[in-house]
Amino acid sequence: MSAQTFRGTIRREDLSGGYLVLITDDGHRYLLGGATKALREEGLRVEVQGEVLGEGGPSIAVTSDPILRVTGSKRL
Repeated sequence: MSAQTFRGTIRREDLSGGYLVLITDDGHRYLLGGATKALREEGLRVEVQGEVLGEGGPSIAVTSDPILRVTGSKRL
C-alpha cells in the first residue's frame, strides 16, 4: 500500500493509558502509529503522510479504528 496524505485534528483518547487519533477533515478516525512528539498535542491541526494498515490491529488502544503509520507530518 502506498503513502497517502491526510488533513485533520489530533485528539487524545484517555482509555488504556491514552493514545492519539487523527480525526480527518472528512470525518474519518485513525489511530496514529509512529507519531512523533511534534504530533502529541490535543487539538493540533496537521497534515500527515502515512500508510493505513487496515481495520485495527495489534495495539494497546481500545479501539477498532484503522492504524495510520505516520511517515511525515507538518502543522497547519
